[in-house]
Amino acid sequence: MSVDEKFEFGEILAATEQLKQDLRGALVQSEDSQVIELLRDVDDVKMGAAGSDAPPLAIAFVGQYNAGKSTLLKVLTGRRDIVIDSNVCTENVTAYDWKGVCLLDTPGIHAGYLDHDDKTYSAIDRADLLVFVITNELFDDTIGCHFRELAFARQHAKRMLLVVNKMAQDSGTPQTKLVDIEKVTSPFSAADFGTVFIDARSWLEAQSSSPSDRNDLLEIANLPAFTSALNEFVRDRGLTGRLSSPLFLLRGIAEQGRAILSTDFPEERAALELLYRKRVILHASRSRLRSAMGGVIARVVTDISTYGDEVAEAIEPGKTEEDVEALNADAQRRAKARSETLSTEAQSCIESEFAELRRQLEALRDGVLARELRGQASDDTSGEASSFMKEFEAPAWNNQTRKRVIAEWPTQAKKIAQIADEIGSWAAKWAVGPMAEGAAAGSSTAARGSQAHQVVYNVGKFFGVKFQPWGAVKVARMIGNAGRVIAAIGGVLAVVAQIAEDRQQDQYRIQLRSARDGVRSAYRDAALTVQAQFWTQFEAFLLDFYSSELSALDGLVETLTGKHSERRVGAGAFEKLAKRAALILDKIGDKAWTSSGLALGDLSS
Repeated sequence: MSVDEKFEFGEILAATEQLKQDLRGALVQSEDSQVIELLRDVDDVKMGAAGSDAPPLAIAFVGQYNAGKSTLLKVLTGRRDIVIDSNVCTENVTAYDWKGVCLLDTPGIHAGYLDHDDKTYSAIDRADLLVFVITNELFDDTIGCHFRELAFARQHAKRMLLVVNKMAQDSGTPQTKLVDIEKVTSPFSAADFGTVFIDARSWLEAQSSSPSDRNDLLEIANLPAFTSALNEFVRDRGLTGRLSSPLFLLRGIAEQGRAILSTDFPEERAALELLYRKRVILHASRSRLRSAMGGVIARVVTDISTYGDEVAEAIEPGKTEEDVEALNADAQRRAKARSETLSTEAQSCIESEFAELRRQLEALRDGVLARELRGQASDDTSGEASSFMKEFEAPAWNNQTRKRVIAEWPTQAKKIAQIADEIGSWAAKWAVGPMAEGAAAGSSTAARGSQAHQVVYNVGKFFGVKFQPWGAVKVARMIGNAGRVIAAIGGVLAVVAQIAEDRQQDQYRIQLRSARDGVRSAYRDAALTVQAQFWTQFEAFLLDFYSSELSALDGLVETLTGKHSERRVGAGAFEKLAKRAALILDKIGDKAWTSSGLALGDLSS
């Protein structure tokens, strides 16, 4: 029996997988061959990161041996085959499924097996979150050093959750243990690591206990606190957003199915196919750009943190306060310069992606489908409907409907021809002015040049001279903390090497270590603040560009299908599936892709 607590990521993942299954079922049941062809697109949708078959989230359980990692995993997964033993019983990294998430059970660190340590560090490198498990006895010197190595030297602090297990084994309260915990987590607090106090074995014992004892054991186990902390970690780090890509693809397929079933005209269906392909191209472009930008900001964060590490390492006996202050001043200068490169790198990244986006859209415009559609539609734009339209008739039409459709067809054919002709347009909102594409200007080359200039201008709105994350007050205050730490430790630097008494020397060395942590923390927090401001700016850019392009596509689809009252059976089912996808996207908070005005309901139906 597994613990049945609400895990938000798992719920959203389950709703997404159910949506995929239901969409596939609706496509299979369709009698329309063009709708059935969408099955291939559904099968290509993957839930893993970057469109892979891997689980979309991996959580590694690490820490000291015999701390109860395997017991906690047994509780979560409900698997009876997970071995629990007082000796070292986990020799290899083992993966378990929990609500669609990959849980990695790792060997205990520093149990006397070097290969265990190597396997654990390998698992850490491929995990999204780390659950560091210790016992009620808290950190000893060895495990404390390991924790600090992961949190600070390897810079995993922002993705670590600290779990204190086996709380039933002593009478100490969480409050009494916090002081000792924060001696190791400093300069962070225990709350910064989402610290929770549990007893996993008590939960197992509760399952076979009498009703009178079960509630007490479950209260001691405190498993809801663990799942709540996991929810907060996943939410704060935006990891649920990984499901945006598959959800967007599923929503697009559902909308395409609805659109196809809204018309029987081959020309309209071909135009809808072009619009669908453009939607897929835009989605892929957004994903590529987000990935590229992630690399840009990750390198900046690493570099700025490294500058702080260099200053921190200089805080040692033999160095003077003036030496360290000089290094700190140089590190601040380099960090500021590095943050300012963000603007240039972001613009270069966007312009490179837009060049590829333009290439793909122009290839779509010049492809066989668009060329044939332009030719067919142009024959039907005269004042009289073509012979094809006079002969064409949907099964449900009566004479009145037939006459109306034939009368309206020239106008509709003109819209189709325009879609086929302009399917390669991009950044329509941003290409403005007398030389913008579509204006009565000179050559197409001139229009493209004007459009490119306009894109550069609009990118500059987001990442131009006003984008100065290092100049923010918060960053200045954080880096100022590093200077104050150095000033406060100046006297210790001068005397620690001359102190003979071991106890006093140890006291000073602890102060020096604390000072190093303070400097590292100041630079790391500054780097993360720069990162946060960068993503805020970038999300605004995504919303302004891609959302406007997708809204324009939605408008064109509605232009083609919105007035048809003869929608065939099945169109309504696909419309409901598209709305379900939008509801889940709203739950995630991906506002660039969602429909406004939708209330949250049951995500699975």
